[in-house]
Amino acid sequence: MKEMFIFPKVGSSVSWPAPPELLMLKNDEVHIWRASLEMTPCRVKTLEQLLSTDELGRAERFHFQKDRDHFVAARGILRLILGRYLLRRPKKLLFCYGPTGKPELAGEAAGRAIGFNVSHSHGLALFAITSGRQVGVDLEYIREDFSVGDLINELFSPGEILACKALPPDEQQRTFFLWWTRKEAWLKARGSGLALDPRDIDLSRLRAISGMLPEIYEDGRGLALYSVTDVDAGDRFAAALAVEGHCWQLKCWQWESSLLCSGTDMIY
Repeated sequence: MKEMFIFPKVGSSVSWPAPPELLMLKNDEVHIWRASLEMTPCRVKTLEQLLSTDELGRAERFHFQKDRDHFVAARGILRLILGRYLLRRPKKLLFCYGPTGKPELAGEAAGRAIGFNVSHSHGLALFAITSGRQVGVDLEYIREDFSVGDLINELFSPGEILACKALPPDEQQRTFFLWWTRKEAWLKARGSGLALDPRDIDLSRLRAISGMLPEIYEDGRGLALYSVTDVDAGDRFAAALAVEGHCWQLKCWQWESSLLCSGTDMIY
């Protein structure tokens, strides 16, 4: 059975202010943090000290130093952000992983009902945080020198292929990345990864509903409801957020690394 989205058009203007000193995550809120992964060696080293043995092992498997540093930065920032919500030391947080590799909190923090998901691309990262809801976020750098013709055929439904290829060539590129982030965010929210065939998720039948943001997506079996919305992460990026349920508000925060090398040991 084909999956069907109802997807409203989202305004492109998004503010990314600094977070408040005291963070409150309500049940009807979803928070997204944006962070640059481009850091000095000092700051990467500081974040590296927060990681578990397993995470350090994964970092060492990257061939290029830049990719390794970005992974370390993303995992360290995730720990710092979650630590703020949970009022726990980031280094003490434990994670477990679902069948498709989606991380979740484990140990003492497992019962706190904090959901989260991470995506990073081209030195930028998004961290989505929820309370009692499944969530998925995806971020892609829009590469103008990258041919998407074959990927459109491999990843899109027949209806999407027709709709996308009917667009002018310069619009096909951005449309591919935009539609793909929506699919990937939804798959991550469900914890499905690519266990489901993305060609069975049809975005060509989208319809905008004025004044309803975000709108509801219901799967073909009527078992789960998800909201899907675009996220304005910045120029040259496509991003999307998928959240279990509806009637939630989105708050966006900008994470800064300026205090990482201040000499404090509070984060450990």
